[in-house]
Amino acid sequence: MVLWDVTRSSAFIAFACYTISVAWGISLTARSFRPPVAPQFDYHRFVAMLGFLALLTHVATLLFDKFATDVTWKTLFGVGARWEILLGVIAMWIALALPVSFHLKQRKWLVNQKFWRNFHYFGYSVWALALVHGIAKGTDTGSIWALAAYGTSAAVIGGVAWWRWFEAPLKKPAKRPAAKKPAANVEA
Repeated sequence: MVLWDVTRSSAFIAFACYTISVAWGISLTARSFRPPVAPQFDYHRFVAMLGFLALLTHVATLLFDKFATDVTWKTLFGVGARWEILLGVIAMWIALALPVSFHLKQRKWLVNQKFWRNFHYFGYSVWALALVHGIAKGTDTGSIWALAAYGTSAAVIGGVAWWRWFEAPLKKPAKRPAAKKPAANVEA
């Protein structure tokens, strides 16, 4: 019973962390929100890694729970998985590939910045796949608090994305005319 409680709670913790990470990542690219960059990206990565650790806990407890017969070692590779579980498996592998790609980029093994940025957009799919996986397969989906968590998460991501995509570009301040220097007093 304890494994099952850890499984359920770690799933919601992972989903909450990925929601925060995605919302924060979208916010960091906004034109009207310019915080100091380095600490903000560190927070984005930190929350994503917390989510990944919670995801690993979710998967591990499912594998060792004798009552969770839908998830086996084969399931982690998509073998014999129903579509609801397969969505979670795909999200897990993408969630693993994202930090690996970042470390490859840091070590200059992945040199192409454009490729990495385009690959990084798969973070949105991790969140979306986890949302659908949770709604379709989650045992708590029928509860009001789980539906509230899913709805709030979708509203947060939708709201931040709306703000980011439809924000007005920053107006550049008008240039002031250069101050005129007073004429020198020349007495004859």
